[in-house]
Amino acid sequence: MSLDLPIAFPSDVSRLQRQVELERDWTPTQRLQAVVDLLAVAEALSIAGGRRAQQLEYHERCEQQWRQRMKEFIARQLERESK
Repeated sequence: MSLDLPIAFPSDVSRLQRQVELERDWTPTQRLQAVVDLLAVAEALSIAGGRRAQQLEYHERCEQQWRQRMKEFIARQLERESK
């Protein structure tokens, strides 16, 4: 369904093309800064969503499980070598 509006809005493709043209000449420092800014936004959204504490707890549980499994693996390897 197309709408006839008195104002012409740019298509998504033309907006992306303009954005690419602007960013094409960025220096490596500007590109890294954009990544840093994006990570900061993701962090802020995570905190604002009220799930940050849960995410950190989940990450900690995964880390502990990995450590325990590695200890068990190493213990089994040492046991095999001692036989």
